[in-house]
Amino acid sequence: MLALISGIAHAAEDADTQGGNVYMAGAEVRVDRAINRDLVAAAGRIDVIEPIAGDAVFGAGALDVRAPNGEGLRAAGGVITLASRVHGDLLLVGGHVTLSPTSEVRGAGWIAGSRVTINGRALSGLKLYGREIVIAGEIHGPLELSGHRIELLSTARIHGDIEYSSGEDIKIDPAARITGQITRATNTIDISNPIADIPILKALRPLLLTGLLVAGLLLYSLFPRFTEHASTLIREAPVRTLGIGTALFFSVPPVAVLLVITIIGIPVAIALGAFHALALLAAYLVSCFFVGDVLARLIGQKPRSKGWRMVLLAIGLFVLTFLTTLPYVGPFLILLACIAGLGAILLQAFSRYSTAAASEAMPSAPFW
Repeated sequence: MLALISGIAHAAEDADTQGGNVYMAGAEVRVDRAINRDLVAAAGRIDVIEPIAGDAVFGAGALDVRAPNGEGLRAAGGVITLASRVHGDLLLVGGHVTLSPTSEVRGAGWIAGSRVTINGRALSGLKLYGREIVIAGEIHGPLELSGHRIELLSTARIHGDIEYSSGEDIKIDPAARITGQITRATNTIDISNPIADIPILKALRPLLLTGLLVAGLLLYSLFPRFTEHASTLIREAPVRTLGIGTALFFSVPPVAVLLVITIIGIPVAIALGAFHALALLAAYLVSCFFVGDVLARLIGQKPRSKGWRMVLLAIGLFVLTFLTTLPYVGPFLILLACIAGLGAILLQAFSRYSTAAASEAMPSAPFW
């Protein structure tokens, strides 16, 4: 996979020299020279500090765009910050999406995220979707809002109509200026807990727990020592496991998207996606082992036998499942469990590989 990505990166440099489209990928991508055509990039973090003449498509854990974009901008990521001008249409989907005061969108804008903050200018209207929407900038044209909490601050300047859909009344600072009409849609949306009332999910929950328990038993049966050591790493090196897990969690999906875009890399992308899904499942189960081990230590017990490990797996699984049902906190705990387990698995894998390589490099002992 690394060889393929390296080849794509070199191909991107050649394409840029010859005036073709540019494709970039890696753990971190920094656009520090002007791009004359379209740009497609996928990485854990992307920084854009030089202008892009054509369309831009990004997938990243963290995206920071500080240079103008000549045409459209489409991006998906965890944290997205736009601090420049976009001449074409804008499409952003992320966890936290922010348009800074120096941003300007001249085409149509469509933004969705858990938290959406607008501090810049939009000249052709905006459509915003999110749990929390805060507007402090200037918007020309119609403004459509759908969210749980919507707020217009004192610096907001809206030159057009506002149509919003929310379970709560919109909050508008008296100093905010609105030239159009404010309309509340009849089909109000409350996304505070959007899947809590789906009956089929409640019916499938016991089946899901059973499946996770069986998968955990299979994982421990096949790799007992590896599983134990990986769960121990979460306790002994929490910062390293979270750091490595975060980098891996947000880097693999953009790489898969980039492989799909190259067409010839679609089989590799499918295999990479399947492997990533299995890795996330194993990571969650390792975190369940960790939770069970912590609870055992709190009551003064030290797991020794295989049967005791299975009991701790079941306890950790049920405790973690209960915690993930908590509103607002639940999705974050699921993400945290997957990231921590993923980092622990990778650290343990590298540890075993380093140990094996060191043992092979040692000279064999003489018979005497």
